Amino acid sequence: MIYDLNFSGRSFVQADKSVMSVTCSHPVDAYSDAQLFALMQRVNTDGFPARLEDVWRMERLRFRETLRRIPPATSPKSSLLDLGSSRAWLPFFQVLLGYRRIVLNTSYPDAGFVSDSLGVDDADSADVRMEVFDVERDEFPFEDECFDVITCLEVLEHLAIDPMAMMSEINRVLKPGGLFVLSTPNAVRTSNVVNILLGEQPCGWNAFNGFDTNRHNREYTPCEIERLLAASGMSPCEVTTFGTKSRGGIRDALAHLVGLGLAAVPGCPSRHRRDVILACGTKTSSVIEPRPSWLYFDMAERANQSKGHLDRTRLLNV
Repeated sequence: MIYDLNFSGRSFVQADKSVMSVTCSHPVDAYSDAQLFALMQRVNTDGFPARLEDVWRMERLRFRETLRRIPPATSPKSSLLDLGSSRAWLPFFQVLLGYRRIVLNTSYPDAGFVSDSLGVDDADSADVRMEVFDVERDEFPFEDECFDVITCLEVLEHLAIDPMAMMSEINRVLKPGGLFVLSTPNAVRTSNVVNILLGEQPCGWNAFNGFDTNRHNREYTPCEIERLLAASGMSPCEVTTFGTKSRGGIRDALAHLVGLGLAAVPGCPSRHRRDVILACGTKTSSVIEPRPSWLYFDMAERANQSKGHLDRTRLLNV
């Protein structure tokens, strides 16, 4: 399936193939991996809890593919909100894509991922700030329809209570026609099927830490992400998957066999079985579905239904 996304006069033709590719001209394509990493290193890392070398080594494909989906700023007033990600993205937003109005968000102000010491060496001046709020509990501290682009990268899977609360606020603060870019682990990735065959828990990063719910509380499938965007007033431009990390030994052998076995399954084609979901949507409506039935259930309603069933049973037994 081919998608032609036009941003500020540039044509971005996205091809959903076995290996994700973008046959277009985008600023990121002019940079080698070494140059992108050098750009990342220009961010202030005081208090940052991870080594940028480790971040880049593990996630360079995700950085490149995600950046390809974000259009360059069209004017000094172009605005971007990044939800729950980290400072490592800031040089790309500010220098590579040219945004001058950037807000980063965290709900963990002491974790070091985002801090007040925001800055990129040798970069043009920009309005860059950090806002602390919980994306699924708090109202975003912004006016309606004030951002051109909103990114939500590896955050959705951590939400534990009310993901549509976040999606509702994203819709509220995104301009009509604005772009939403999301990445999240793929619940139906081939490696998850391999984990099941080996008698293991399928989804990743779900260990308990003893004091909060900062783990993968719910992973999604590509089809579910399409439904999530639609429920949030977004018209999906692209929903696909990328990346297949080698797990070594028997896991890679089983992954090959699983791929052959699932080849004929229509509900989960091979293009939807890679490791990471990447999705883009444009805001086409301010109307959202706050509690889609495929994602929520109402415990009070279920309790009332159960009580009604018991009452009817008692009447029949009288």
